[in-house]
Amino acid sequence: MAKKSDDKQAHPEPVPSASQLAIIPFLAAVDGYLRETHDASGLRLTMHRAVNREGQGYLQQVCGYVKEEGLDWRGKVGRTFPVSEGIMGAAFKSRKIWRTKKFSSIRKLRASLAQDISKTKDGRDPATVEVSFLAVPFVGPKNQPVLILYADCKELNFFADDKRVASVAAMSKGFCRLFDMLQEEPFLNLRNFPLRDGEPVKGRPTVYASVQEAVETIAPPKFKAVPSFNYEAAAA
Repeated sequence: MAKKSDDKQAHPEPVPSASQLAIIPFLAAVDGYLRETHDASGLRLTMHRAVNREGQGYLQQVCGYVKEEGLDWRGKVGRTFPVSEGIMGAAFKSRKIWRTKKFSSIRKLRASLAQDISKTKDGRDPATVEVSFLAVPFVGPKNQPVLILYADCKELNFFADDKRVASVAAMSKGFCRLFDMLQEEPFLNLRNFPLRDGEPVKGRPTVYASVQEAVETIAPPKFKAVPSFNYEAAAA
């Protein structure tokens, strides 16, 4: 995911604690699964949600990064990005899972990364950037993006494994089933307050086009009843 410096990233907007707590245990479970079979170097996961700010639609980071060391959250929670941002922007636009393609060597991958980074002008060092990316969109009842799981690591071809990606998608579908139920039968003091749709704010696409691809064979998770994700405490 390209790193941009704009006012909205420099000044993150609050995310309700209940929304963060709804996401973090799920990400920890996905992290645990991924590390069970292969502990990929530098693996980290987070989640973004579609939000409306003054009629404009953005992707907002819901929580910190779940990593081996714990939760890296300072300065991360609440950052907002154009809906065209990196691999998660590609997932937002297509409503498909996106990942890094399979490469025969790290040398070939880094050469392609260098070309893509030059084209997108995101300013990152191709010699140190992560080498495996994953973006899983959670779509709503009207096929609108609600959440996007984002993950990256420094392990070559880590997300090029179909079985691994399919398992993450299956866990995500279980997450959707649970929150569909809670949408219909919520806890007494917890509500998912609706977020209105906004006109998507787009920048220049920063997906690494020669390195990343849509996954055509694995369906993304889908909510049946959850149109947006904004859990907050409510009066009983």
